[in-house]
Amino acid sequence: MRAVAPAALLVAALVALWLAPPEKPLLGLSHDDFGRGALGISLLTWLLMSGFARAGTSGAARVFAGVAMWAFLGVVVVAAYAFRFEFAEIADRVMGELSPSDAHVGPSGEVVVRQRYGGEFIVPARINGRPVEMVFDTGASSVVLTAEDAAAAGLNFGPEDFAVGVTTANGQTTAAPARLDRMAVGNIVVRGVRALVARPGVMRQSLLGMSFLERLRSFGVEGGKLVLKAK
Repeated sequence: MRAVAPAALLVAALVALWLAPPEKPLLGLSHDDFGRGALGISLLTWLLMSGFARAGTSGAARVFAGVAMWAFLGVVVVAAYAFRFEFAEIADRVMGELSPSDAHVGPSGEVVVRQRYGGEFIVPARINGRPVEMVFDTGASSVVLTAEDAAAAGLNFGPEDFAVGVTTANGQTTAAPARLDRMAVGNIVVRGVRALVARPGVMRQSLLGMSFLERLRSFGVEGGKLVLKAK
């Protein structure tokens, strides 16, 4: 009796293949794939019914539980493969939040920085050998340092040095012009970078602007990652 159901499935599949035009898919599958799938399902049905018959009533629950567990694992594996790119993007975003000041060097020497959930890129730079976290900003024509970051890098200015007019989110102010002897992001090193130093208390974070970016071979955002390439 346990061969009746598998045989019925095969007969139904053969009838469907016989009646359907060769060019018409069955359940979204070509005729060859449909036939192979029907054969596999019939074989699986026969194995399950044989297992239930041998296990008896008391063991049927254990057999069913085992089948359900393997089916669930199969669904998990298929789902993980189908959404692998989405999972990778989520992992990158999480890592960006956990270690926002990390920059990684890619296989071709490019520097990669993950995007944070707020949407910005926090770029770990070194100015004259001192670490400075900077916000990637193509709208800034120049690298702009906070007074604190400038002082940490050995750049000190008096009140009379703040003579360049600039526009910030808080309105008009003045900044001090500077030239950075050495600026590095990852393995990328640029010398003699034009910069501005903001007055104390005007900015909370330094900006990675175009005076550095234009000295690179290329830069851009790809899949939630900032990619910088040296000349």
